[in-house]
Amino acid sequence: MNVSGVIIIGGGISGLYTALKLQQARIPYILLEAKPIFGGRIEGRPTFHSSELSFDLGPTWFWPHQTKLQQLLKQLGVESFEQYSKGEMLYHMNPAEEPSREYNNPGSMTSFRVKGGMQKLIAALLEELGSTNLRTEHVATAIQKEKNLWLISALHRGREQTFEANQLIMALPPRLIVRYLTPEMYLSEKLINALQSQQTWMSSQAKFVAVYNTPFWRQSGLAGQAYSRVGPMVEIHDGSSAEDSGFALFGFIGLSPAGRAQFSAEQLKDQCLRQLRDLFGSAALDAEASYLKDWAQDRWVATDQDIVESPRHAAFDLGQYQSELDSLKLHLVASEFAQSEAGYLEGALSAADSAVQRVIMSS
Repeated sequence: MNVSGVIIIGGGISGLYTALKLQQARIPYILLEAKPIFGGRIEGRPTFHSSELSFDLGPTWFWPHQTKLQQLLKQLGVESFEQYSKGEMLYHMNPAEEPSREYNNPGSMTSFRVKGGMQKLIAALLEELGSTNLRTEHVATAIQKEKNLWLISALHRGREQTFEANQLIMALPPRLIVRYLTPEMYLSEKLINALQSQQTWMSSQAKFVAVYNTPFWRQSGLAGQAYSRVGPMVEIHDGSSAEDSGFALFGFIGLSPAGRAQFSAEQLKDQCLRQLRDLFGSAALDAEASYLKDWAQDRWVATDQDIVESPRHAAFDLGQYQSELDSLKLHLVASEFAQSEAGYLEGALSAADSAVQRVIMSS
């Protein structure tokens, strides 16, 4: 039996940030993560030329008004830079016509990136936390509430372990709580229905990244930004992982999960490279590497319901269920539960801050 004051299930940014806040408050915890790595929906691929740089396959941006994330980056010593947007944007609306060019006003939609990729943030959080209270490859399989204690069963490399705590924090998207953790044993039907109805943000999306030696598009006066109805990508951006190194283009694939399933990963990557050629010229075919992440195929992110629905923004009215959750000493901290900036990294931090405050009050 592993005993702690708080158990956190989920090692994405919301779970790790929650652990950091508990550690700072000197509240004992154990964090359980099903995957072999931390980060959740933050995922990247390394460059060939520097161990300090990676390419984002999940969340990419943050914005000037999102102050919690900026404060966390400063606290952890993680640098950021402004998204490259100088030059002209491309629009390709008709396959029978050439893409059109339009000057981009870079100041109109200022966004920022983490230098070296979002995995730098995860790495910095892990360094701050240490490894003592963190567990990877621990798949929570059952939850029980006995008197004032939570009992969590987790499978680790074929061996079942049990964890015990006074308070439970679920750093998971709403539907994954229902899918994996049998909440009908302790939650009201109303809350279960609300969890089931909330789509996991961006879970049905797919992202493509092409890596290059040089930013040839910039040299042609292009911002690396394009919008297309020709496809397969519908929106493309400069995906370089630093201001002047780790050069890349990335795009969101517009095909539905069912449409993507008609092609192999290599076929989709080939289609995306050919689209980049049509937009930015033949140099786009000379990619050092290309990466494809289909989040709809990640069992720890997407549910069957997520991948058949049209995407919609996260909006969960947590206040309706706060009394029930408080009575159970249960806290929900994924970005979908945030009451502001829901779905974004900022929302994940906001939800965690609110939960930790309630943990402290009830400890």
